[in-house]
Amino acid sequence: MMETVCGSETIRRPVVATIGMFDGVHLGHRSVVSLVVGQAAECGWASAVITFTRHPQTVLHPDSPVPLLMSVDRRIRALAETGIDYAILLDFDRRLASLSAAEFLQQIYNRYNVRRLIVGYDHRFGHNRSDTFDDYVAYGRRIGIDVVRAPEFVGSGAHISSSAIRRLIAEGNVVEAQRLLGSRYSLEGTVVEGNRLGRTIGFPTANILPLEPNQLIPAVGVYAVIVHIGDKCYRGMLNIGTRPTVDCSGKTTIEVNIFDFSADIYGTTLTVEFVQRLRAERRLPSLDSLRSQLADDRIAIENILNSIL
Repeated sequence: MMETVCGSETIRRPVVATIGMFDGVHLGHRSVVSLVVGQAAECGWASAVITFTRHPQTVLHPDSPVPLLMSVDRRIRALAETGIDYAILLDFDRRLASLSAAEFLQQIYNRYNVRRLIVGYDHRFGHNRSDTFDDYVAYGRRIGIDVVRAPEFVGSGAHISSSAIRRLIAEGNVVEAQRLLGSRYSLEGTVVEGNRLGRTIGFPTANILPLEPNQLIPAVGVYAVIVHIGDKCYRGMLNIGTRPTVDCSGKTTIEVNIFDFSADIYGTTLTVEFVQRLRAERRLPSLDSLRSQLADDRIAIENILNSIL
């Protein structure tokens, strides 16, 4: 079972580690982690992922934070599924950002007993971004860390990166994002009070407030989704948008109509998995038109979900 190591905690066993934000824990990340786990097993050492409580961009460029693919808790749970022994969770702050690559390597050697660091093929670390991979190797050799570059993961036939996945999700292309992630894009949130208009037209919805305030929300539109509540899952259709037919406030909401479900779930935490974007949001001339459109949407979404479930 994976252990999470924070702050000044230490690890006594020799460690093979990798480092990165690992936002999304996509197929490229999993490839590197698998390499770490395999080499650690060969050496009889522990395996670890060194990651951060917040994206470095939040500290280095606070005016342009990067929207996240998952919360810290979700990222840690996803890493636990990889077979890694430790998730070393560092608070990325100004002090950490100011460390040189050599200073950082010395810190993880002293505190976490890292003896081999497997670096993603395009990953950079340390304050001085002019350092090359050969510099990392030289610094590590002096300290006692074998620095190794992981090969690029090309199993999907395309370059995989968190930024590429963010672009796809921002466009609403959750199908292609799933291919790069290796799993469906998901959103965890709490059900909050809405205006209950959906009940009056036969399509009650749960309004979702994301648990991670900075999580990337997919493009405005209607989606086929799978909804997880506790240990049960349901089919549903989800709308992201401003509800132009019934609301002129311009406020963006996330609402899900859960099929064949009537329980009171206000205050409940649920997870939605995005399966496919059906259409863009649009203004309709009347509530009757909206009711008819939603009925058509449900049929289309049932067909989409029937094809995969």
